[in-house]
Amino acid sequence: MNSVLKNVTVIIPAHNRPERLRRLLGYYSGCGLRILVPDSSKQCYNGDVSSPDVTYIHRPGLHFLLKIKEILPLISTDYVLYCADDDFIVPSAIARMVEFLDDNPDYSIAQGHYLTFTPKERGVEFYPRYIRYFDSRIVADNPAGRLLQDKCKYASLLYGVARTEQFRSIYGYCFGKDGELRFRNLFLAEEFFNHAMLIHGKYATVPCFYSARERIKGSATETVVPISEIRSSDEYRWEYDGFIDALSLMLSDKTGMEYDESNRFMRKVCASPKDSADVSFKRKIVVFMMRHRWLRWASDILDWRYNQKGLKAVRGMTSYPCEFSTPEKEAIIKVIEQYS
Repeated sequence: MNSVLKNVTVIIPAHNRPERLRRLLGYYSGCGLRILVPDSSKQCYNGDVSSPDVTYIHRPGLHFLLKIKEILPLISTDYVLYCADDDFIVPSAIARMVEFLDDNPDYSIAQGHYLTFTPKERGVEFYPRYIRYFDSRIVADNPAGRLLQDKCKYASLLYGVARTEQFRSIYGYCFGKDGELRFRNLFLAEEFFNHAMLIHGKYATVPCFYSARERIKGSATETVVPISEIRSSDEYRWEYDGFIDALSLMLSDKTGMEYDESNRFMRKVCASPKDSADVSFKRKIVVFMMRHRWLRWASDILDWRYNQKGLKAVRGMTSYPCEFSTPEKEAIIKVIEQYS
């Protein structure tokens, strides 16, 4: 497995969570992966980054997309992925994604199944996550077809394993001719990545335990302006137009489509709801409750209900080790306890 992982770079875009970064670097120590850490924290990380497999760059306050622009020339492997500093993406699962992409050159990106975890006094609790489309694949033979299929079977691709050549090429479109960012919103940056990778190729969810994500209150989900507001507000019109412009230019370059046509197409795609009206309504309710402390009790009840439904839905699936042990899960528990 190590021979496969030596051809993979993990990007950890750290920001003001040195204890999580220390834990994640400990988890990946010695596994063979190349690690890039563009850190925009106020304070420089004071942990050990002496390993030849780790490259640490401190750029306090630098925007996410500018951090990525700076490190792109440093990626020397054929495959690359993001891993948030509060996540664990399983090395053996990364190797499996690489093998899948090697065998399927028409696919641009792949990932597996996700758990969330919460450290408790009596141990670490795990629950399934993103189960609505746990068998999602986007397989149309052309970019327009894949973008339209994305609306029907949405799953974020941001933390999937991607081909470096394609990963590197998409980010140039985030900048105008003057070198300025076309958009800055982090949700738009994630949505841009999703669409851009589908412009370049197909997507697969491979049935294996891929990642464990920590549930942390006060994350970007609660603090960043949502895309629905960006799309409809005059205040953010420039950002949304820049986001559409970046994708339209990429689609034109990839397909030969005239810019005006690609721009109309991308506006149509990005205006389409990713979920049913019922699911969208539930998401809005959850976000509303999370933003009002006096409603957190109701949010906790909904979380519990979602977790129980999830456990029932994945029972018997080996790729969701919530209620049973696997070596991959035990390795994550060990490092959580070690660095707690």
